[in-house]
Amino acid sequence: MLPQSFVALDVETTGLDSDKDEIIDIALVRFEDGNVSATLDFLVKPQKKISSFVRYLTGIAQGDLDDAKLFKEIAPQILEFINSKPLVAHNVAFDSKIFTLALNRNGFKSNEFIFWDSLAIAQAAWTFESHKLVSLIKQLNIEVAASHRALPDAEACGKVFLLGLAELEKSSDSVKENLKKMAARTAYESLF
Repeated sequence: MLPQSFVALDVETTGLDSDKDEIIDIALVRFEDGNVSATLDFLVKPQKKISSFVRYLTGIAQGDLDDAKLFKEIAPQILEFINSKPLVAHNVAFDSKIFTLALNRNGFKSNEFIFWDSLAIAQAAWTFESHKLVSLIKQLNIEVAASHRALPDAEACGKVFLLGLAELEKSSDSVKENLKKMAARTAYESLF
């Protein structure tokens, strides 16, 4: 069940509307054989000023973003780093949409990425009360430098994904068979 290689992705944004908000912090963490093998992290200069709530939540100051590069300047490095590997994000619907929209808006192909959701894997693996990333970090004793910053969240997301798959691997044969059926003809087919 465990993939040999994937890239965990996390973004911090100016807000929660993927159609109009922008990425201000993006990190990618490459996992090879269950271990972190490389990281890539950028602050990104948005077109608009960030709110005081976003500053409070992320700890990112407007001045840090004023000196950052534009997304179109870092996109080639990001695409090279991904190098056709599957992407994992926590609540993948948001991160994948805002990431691919940012690529498209800046003239880059959003390719045919394979996206896996560490949230869905966690929900299948554990009956915890909360499956928010910050909760899972505590419940699974994952060490992180900070939360609501892209790099530590991306690394934690990748670890949650691997721990969840390892937990599912312990399931009965009938559960594994059901997972295989549910994953048929989806991005998860190669996992199950």
